[in-house]
Amino acid sequence: MISKFFTQKATGLLLALCISLVGFTGYAQQEIVGVPNTGAMGITVSAAELQARSAEADRHPKPVRVREEFEVNRHQSINPAAPQTATWPITNAEDRPLNATGISATQTVHSNFLGATLAEGGSVPPDNNGDIGTTQVCVAANGRLKFFARNTVCQTAQTTLLTTSNTPLAGPALNVDLDVFFTPVTTAGVSDPHVRFDRLTSRWFIVAIDLAAASNKCVIAVSSGATVSSSANFTFFSFVFDALTPVPASPYAGGFFDYPTLGVDANALYIGGRMFNAAGTAYTGASVFVVRKTSVLGAGPIVTTAFHQLGTSSAGIYTPQGVDNDDPTATVGYVIGVNNAVFSRLDIHRISNPGGTPTASAVIALTVPTTSSPLNQVNSLAGNTLDINDDRLYAAMIRKNKITGTSSLWTAHAIAVTTAGVGANSGAGRRNGARWYQIDNLATAPSLTQTGTVFDAAATNARGFIFPSIGTSGQGHSVIGFTTAAANQFIDAGVAGRYRTDATGTTQSFSLVTTASTTYAPVFDASPFRWGDYTQTVVDPADDMTMWSFVQYCNAANSWGVRAVQLKAPPPATPTSPGTIACGNGSGANRVTSITLNGTSVSNSEFFDPGTGYANRLAVTTTGAGVSVSNLVFVNPTQITFDITWPPALAGTALTLTITNPDCQSITTSYTLPVGCLPLPVRWLSFTGREMNKRVVLNWATASEYNNHYFIVEKSINGSSDFTEIGRLNSKSENGDNYEFWDNDPSSINYYRLKQVDKDGKSSYSDNVLVKLLGKFSFAAYPNPANQQITIEYSDAYRNGQVALLNSDGKRVVLQQLKGFNKTNLNVSSLAVGMYVVEITTPSGTKQQQKILIERQEP
Repeated sequence: MISKFFTQKATGLLLALCISLVGFTGYAQQEIVGVPNTGAMGITVSAAELQARSAEADRHPKPVRVREEFEVNRHQSINPAAPQTATWPITNAEDRPLNATGISATQTVHSNFLGATLAEGGSVPPDNNGDIGTTQVCVAANGRLKFFARNTVCQTAQTTLLTTSNTPLAGPALNVDLDVFFTPVTTAGVSDPHVRFDRLTSRWFIVAIDLAAASNKCVIAVSSGATVSSSANFTFFSFVFDALTPVPASPYAGGFFDYPTLGVDANALYIGGRMFNAAGTAYTGASVFVVRKTSVLGAGPIVTTAFHQLGTSSAGIYTPQGVDNDDPTATVGYVIGVNNAVFSRLDIHRISNPGGTPTASAVIALTVPTTSSPLNQVNSLAGNTLDINDDRLYAAMIRKNKITGTSSLWTAHAIAVTTAGVGANSGAGRRNGARWYQIDNLATAPSLTQTGTVFDAAATNARGFIFPSIGTSGQGHSVIGFTTAAANQFIDAGVAGRYRTDATGTTQSFSLVTTASTTYAPVFDASPFRWGDYTQTVVDPADDMTMWSFVQYCNAANSWGVRAVQLKAPPPATPTSPGTIACGNGSGANRVTSITLNGTSVSNSEFFDPGTGYANRLAVTTTGAGVSVSNLVFVNPTQITFDITWPPALAGTALTLTITNPDCQSITTSYTLPVGCLPLPVRWLSFTGREMNKRVVLNWATASEYNNHYFIVEKSINGSSDFTEIGRLNSKSENGDNYEFWDNDPSSINYYRLKQVDKDGKSSYSDNVLVKLLGKFSFAAYPNPANQQITIEYSDAYRNGQVALLNSDGKRVVLQQLKGFNKTNLNVSSLAVGMYVVEITTPSGTKQQQKILIERQEP
């Protein structure tokens, strides 16, 4: 089997490359420059008023509404380039069965609660969705929108949001009928809600469509902040899809906008949709709407750019997913979907300039391992099935792996697979599997890095995995949430996942989040019963490591429930005790010891820090009165560095360090303060340098000097080597004093340091001080020796001139224009080691040169 797959892999790669190249240069359409449409101002309503309106509506019972799915008669052909495999790249674990429930799913299910039910929503399907914010959790479904409080500080028992009985700690802060919620912009009722918490603006974005028969609206609600309380408010916006120019002709115009999707990034909201004629009998194509983010953060007016029929009724992208991205530096947006004409292919469109006049790229085609149409999912009773829609993607996100620095796009969908997990459109014994993808190189030529499939290899009564969504944390760990059922199993919520360090394409065993015990066969619907139509898996914006999934299951007889599931990452790495630490240096009356703390990863435990912009960061604390930790640096998952400041009075004391990851999980180790540390020879207060009349004056001050004999003043032109002595000053007083030294012959670039020498000959160094002197015709090139890059600083006379690098033969190997700045860099990483000459020329032809050595550091 393996050898066969490797043969397929080689053939598939060649054909996939051909198809991908065709797609990258433009498939079925060219780049489209959008037309921003300015709409109406927003309507702001307080959360308290919305709650009051909903309470009045909730007094009246509502019959269950079955929302029919508009059908698309798709006729997809087979992609001959698609490898027939359950994973990519192909591994020995490609057909690993998942026919037994795992004890954990990558990140461990920490807690979960029932967020909404059919009795509250009153609609089928629920179109369940949700997200986690910095202060609240939101659960959304057709007919109901709820905000729950979450804990925002670390708890000793690590209990976040929930009690041990898996019920919310407090009732919802907002609990409203979804139709009532959107009445400021529509009275036609709404469907298909999506919710996203935007970490960058601390806002909630909620999107739905109204149910007007034709030319219906997309409705948008934006919160006033991260916490939805009675004093908060929402601002409501909307747009009518076929009122946005340029509009295609009928039957697109006057039709119906179905199945909205949502992605939010630093610049825009990306809303995809499937478009139908007014009767819902003809699919007219896939459209994408880009809403300028800044236009909906205040009172408006909303600015929307429509890319009508980005996919057509027979080709191109299908059910485009707006891609979520919390990177504050993002300048390009993305939408992704399956191809409407060919199986085993994903279509991507870049949206450039999304915050201004957006442009949609030509389609970028990506061949993936074989896909197929999923099967209506059997469950619990003979002939009892769930409507599984089709092979459309369910949600998409771009996440930056903080360990590797790589930003990847993640998405998932359900397909029919064989007992080996291979996508197949025919044959006996097929079952539904959850297929996930990681796509990299987004800014250039997107490529499939890996894919995996959650499936059951059992010969009979195999579980199916449907409506999957995948999320990935800053650690690079992934979680997949889904509904799962079988012919002899009730409908449950489940999760699976993978660690960053797992073999590519592999997925851990799944875990059940719920234990359903009742059948779903409601009398108000008929088999195949409406279910889904999606799910949502997200990353906690407070720590970038805790995962949340909002998944549907059968919570009672003939009822659906939406479960909000929290999953904790493994704890911090097991640290090695620093033992007795070194004496260190001085800081006033205290000593400062620099610590490198190493840890051992046990079952994927590791240190983690998400970086700036997150409420929770990696932390290290210590016991001991007057002892503190500072300058904490996350080096890698098993190493951190920091400084311990401690009073000499505690010498010899055994203390405890506590390392706490951003998700509040912690671990401890012990250490001991040293004894017998002699007073520091010099306690530095300051060391500065400045230019005065073409000379440099150095000043330094000490708090105390023990056994200090004299100071040596040293100078270098690169700050890393070649320091030479230029003078000496004797120590003045054990109680410290002020010193001054003049350099009468400085260079353009001068690095100074002080070498303190004890009476017994021992010595130590101060930090470096940099002083620059740039005259009318002066420049400096450093460092010298150079490695990968040379920095050139030059006076105003050289602006708009040029700098060249000459090799030992006098041949020019680098030439660069000097712009209207006084600093530039030369990339010399590809040059051979050796001596070179930097030559800088003014616009009038005046030249200066400086020799510089290029060398490579030993690995």
